Amino acid sequence: MRDLKLPIYVLTQEKYEGVLNYPVIKIEFLSPSFSFEGVDYLLFTSKNGVRAVNTLTEKWKEYPAFAIGKSTADEIKKLGGNVEYIAKSSYGDEFAKEINSQYKNKTFLFFRAKKLVSNIKEQFKNNFLKEVIIYETKCNNPKMHIKKPAIVIFSSPSTVECFSKLEDFENILPIAIGKKTKKSLLEFYKDNQILMPGKPSLKECIKIAKSIKFR
Repeated sequence: MRDLKLPIYVLTQEKYEGVLNYPVIKIEFLSPSFSFEGVDYLLFTSKNGVRAVNTLTEKWKEYPAFAIGKSTADEIKKLGGNVEYIAKSSYGDEFAKEINSQYKNKTFLFFRAKKLVSNIKEQFKNNFLKEVIIYETKCNNPKMHIKKPAIVIFSSPSTVECFSKLEDFENILPIAIGKKTKKSLLEFYKDNQILMPGKPSLKECIKIAKSIKFR
């Protein structure tokens, strides 16, 4: 009997080989006023923060940056920035703890989303954190439907929320990028029905999805 391969969907516009796009969220860049005065380091927890600040000023490239993961670090380098540190953990709270265990009395400028899933500020005990809301995640209507049965990769709690407004969760095998996304999916699935990679990464989610075979 031949193995059956289900279509794999990501819920953003990022392109990956062998994966379909069903962009249920869209990113809106904002134009806040901010200053680099007194700043030692920049803090990024997503590629969108890097892309957003790059549309406003080139000055950010003069400051060493902290990145929550390899993909964010790669985006900083790609746009000409300087990566000082890449987090060992891909969770915001843990990232903040890492920083505070190694640095003291430094000022960080955090280019962030309007809505956060991690409480980074609470973990900044030994350093100073300035926050700039530089982008916003909104629900999007792709004007299409996914073909079921399917494997769907949920890359944030926002993708779960926006997907639920467009589709039901029947005949879908869910993959959650991390713990907080999985928690959002528990409204629709049992714990053992949700797959999750060992390391929070969209590429790791895609690896899992491509390895799944049905007969």
